[in-house]
Amino acid sequence: MKSVGTDEKSEVNRILIVDDAPEILSITEAILSSAGYQTIAYTDGLIALQIMQLMPPDLIILDINMPSIDGYEMTRRIRSNSDWDNTPILLYTALDRSQAVLGLECGANDLLPKPFSIEELLCKVSLLLRYRYCQQLQIG
Repeated sequence: MKSVGTDEKSEVNRILIVDDAPEILSITEAILSSAGYQTIAYTDGLIALQIMQLMPPDLIILDINMPSIDGYEMTRRIRSNSDWDNTPILLYTALDRSQAVLGLECGANDLLPKPFSIEELLCKVSLLLRYRYCQQLQIG
C-alpha cells in the first residue's frame, strides 16, 4: 500500500514513534507498518532526538507523559531545530484535552487521545503527511 503524501518517486514515509509504554509503542508501530509506513520506534525521547539526526522522519508521533523528556519539551526541541520546521508532530496522550492542548502551544500539529481507534490514527497520519507534502511543494 502506497502511503499518502509521498513524492513522485513513491518513497515510503518514515514515521518516528516515541512512547515510554512498550505495549502502546508496539501496537502503534504495527498499525502503521501494516498500512505501508516505515516506522522507527523508541521508548526514550532523548535517544529519539539523536536518531532524528541520522534518519529524519516525515512525521513524528509523541506521547506527552514520558520520564526522561516529556512530549512538550521534545516538541519544543524539535521546533527549535530549523531542519525539522516542516515535520508534522502528532501528540497522543491519556491526559484530558485541556492539558493536552499545551502541546499545540509548544508546536505540535495535532492531538490524538488515548485510547485511539485505528481509523482515527491512520486518518490523522495521512492528513499530516499530506500537509507536509503540500508545504514542501510551496517551498520548492
